[in-house]
This record gives sequence, structure tokens and C-alpha cells, in this order.
Amino acid sequence: MEPSLPLHAVADAGFRSPGLVAVVVVATLGAAVLLGVAFAAFVQRRSRPYLLLVAAFAALLGRSAVVGMSLLGGLSPADHHLFEHGLDVVLVALVVAAVYYARSVDREVSAS
Repeated sequence: MEPSLPLHAVADAGFRSPGLVAVVVVATLGAAVLLGVAFAAFVQRRSRPYLLLVAAFAALLGRSAVVGMSLLGGLSPADHHLFEHGLDVVLVALVVAAVYYARSVDREVSAS
């Protein structure tokens, strides 16, 4: 029987791939830029859909923080998965809520 391979690189394995670290850094920078742009758009538009998108991008940045904490050994693999997939649920819910709310406001405006 072949040994099983983990689907995620974890810090307790004593191995931190330079490629993985580079991807996490780029993802973190990208999420931070998206959060900044979303926040700037919210400040300009001041609407609920934009606020929901700011929260969604904050959750995306939070996923990068979870990965970083895991790579530094601050989270166990179980906690990593709990937080990472919990933030996935939050992110999807916020994006769906933003789209739903924006579409319902569009219908109200066009019906008037």
C-alpha cells in the first residue's frame, strides 16, 4: 500500500515549499489590493452591495492569513481546515448576498 500524501502542506511536516510560500505571498498581496479597491469603491458609492463585497474581500484576505499562520505553525491542520473552509462559506454567502441585494434594488428602481 502506498503512503498517503497530504492535500495541504502543513508546518508540522517540517517542509515549507518556496513555491507555496511565493503563492501565498502573491495571493495575500492580491487580496489586499482587491480589499483596498473594494473599500475605495464603497466609500465612493456608499451602498450595501459594495459593503458586502468589502466584507467578502476581507474574508479572502483572512484565508491568506489562515494559510500564513498555518505555515508558521500557529494553527493545527484541523484548525486550518475549519477556519479556511469556514471563510469559504462566509465569502460565498457575502458575494451571493451582494448580487441578490443589487439585483433586488435594480428591480425596485426600474419598477418605479
